[in-house]
Amino acid sequence: MKIHTLHAAAALALAFGVGALPGAASATAADTATTSTAEARSSASLPPDWYRQGPFPSQDVCWTTRREGADRGDHTSASGCYHYDGGQGWPAGWYFDVYLP
Repeated sequence: MKIHTLHAAAALALAFGVGALPGAASATAADTATTSTAEARSSASLPPDWYRQGPFPSQDVCWTTRREGADRGDHTSASGCYHYDGGQGWPAGWYFDVYLP
């Protein structure tokens, strides 16, 4: 059973253990993607190898964290930041999803 949450510290450990992940540039280019506000996602709706990051207190903090992770090569791809109202074990806040194959 996969757990579809990977905290930043675990993502860093994975990235440094495996080395720089290819495709980080594509995640940085995705920064221009439109933010989807009030988008409700559950952990069950995440495809395999996608992990939710957050919650973050504001959209700005979410985007900054996402960009820094892409610059470091922590993930190969990332969704835009979105606000989740809470539920299904997830607190309300700003999130983004990352792809870690």
